Amino acid sequence: MANGYAQIIWDYLLEKIGNECGVAGLMGNLDAESGLHPDRVQGDVPYSEYSVQYTADVDRGVISEEDFVHNGPNGGGYGLAQWTYHTRKQALYDWYKYRGYSSIGCIELALDYLWHELQYSFPAVLDILCTAKTVREASNVVLHDFENPAVQDEEVENVRTSMGEVYYTLFTGKTPPTGKRKSMPIWMMCRRRF
Repeated sequence: MANGYAQIIWDYLLEKIGNECGVAGLMGNLDAESGLHPDRVQGDVPYSEYSVQYTADVDRGVISEEDFVHNGPNGGGYGLAQWTYHTRKQALYDWYKYRGYSSIGCIELALDYLWHELQYSFPAVLDILCTAKTVREASNVVLHDFENPAVQDEEVENVRTSMGEVYYTLFTGKTPPTGKRKSMPIWMMCRRRF
């Protein structure tokens, strides 16, 4: 958790989203997907030279656009959000090729493309990220409506929420809000009204 990209990702997303709970919920999911590595290949666990070499091969054209978009190793997920579906990977590839990024695996591309997707393909998710009152609220919308992995049960929700809460605490220095109403102190409940 919290690799060298964590601060860059937090700062970029907080500037765009403006809500610490939303950013933390999104980052917990990104961490679960890629370990916050913008060049991670699906299944490369732990992160290794394999992802670095695959990315270099895409950059040099050894791995063709067609192969990157439609095949990809280990199920095809790639990058910060583990983009898997061919239309999303095609758009990522096009951004890389036609917008002057240094590599398909660079953090700048990953963040710019993620932000573009949130704005134009997932605006309902972005709305929740901008207004979420808890990390869990943000995390769950990213899990179910943006990442959409095969397993999305309560255990996965709990793991991703807790990962997001770690980032919330790390970058804000505060305990994440839970959304639960604070209970009335016992002395107030026992007070009689005269």
